[in-house]
Amino acid sequence: MNKHKHQTEDKLMAIYYKSADFFEKNKKHVYTALTILVIAIAGIILLKNKREADNEKAAVEMSKIQQLYSAGNYKQSINGDSLGNSKGLQNLVDEYGSTENGEAAKIMLANSYFNLRDFDNALKYYKDYSGSNNILKVAAEAGFASVNEAKKNYEEAAKQFEKAANMDKENPFVDQYIYYSAKNYFRADKNADSKKMLDRLKQDFPKSKYIAESEKFRVSLVQ
Repeated sequence: MNKHKHQTEDKLMAIYYKSADFFEKNKKHVYTALTILVIAIAGIILLKNKREADNEKAAVEMSKIQQLYSAGNYKQSINGDSLGNSKGLQNLVDEYGSTENGEAAKIMLANSYFNLRDFDNALKYYKDYSGSNNILKVAAEAGFASVNEAKKNYEEAAKQFEKAANMDKENPFVDQYIYYSAKNYFRADKNADSKKMLDRLKQDFPKSKYIAESEKFRVSLVQ
């Protein structure tokens, strides 16, 4: 028993001295590695704190813009008001576009450009959205579809509205996207696809207001 104990202690002492010897020979490298690790951790903490601060700044700026945006003052929403109370969505996205609130501002910015019929800039910011909000992900896809519809790329618009309708079944606008998909398939002379989407609308959303609107072109599909 004592012999085994002494052997164990001897092994532990041997490991200790080997470790001490390794440290003594390589302490410069060890200290360098520890310094790099400390700097990396500090950098991660600082970056996290900066992102949180930037996200809060973006939220404050968005609150200043919201009234202009809701009132349909899209030029001022983009560029800021004449009094300098708000710098506008373009500045917000340029400064804080990588934050979650900055990502949300991209959709507002894209919508503003769309309503001013600046479809290229609208498309740019719809496609640039990379946030985590599911509703905004769908909105970006539907916005992309709306740009194609405005440019009379009806088949592409139809496919993208269909994709938007399939992205999140809990989205409150699914029936609208299905209807727009059917409408654009109809415009693209894809009657079978249009009918498929209208049948889905009627089956999945029997109380949707879009069913009545769809009757305007459903008749043409069966002629």
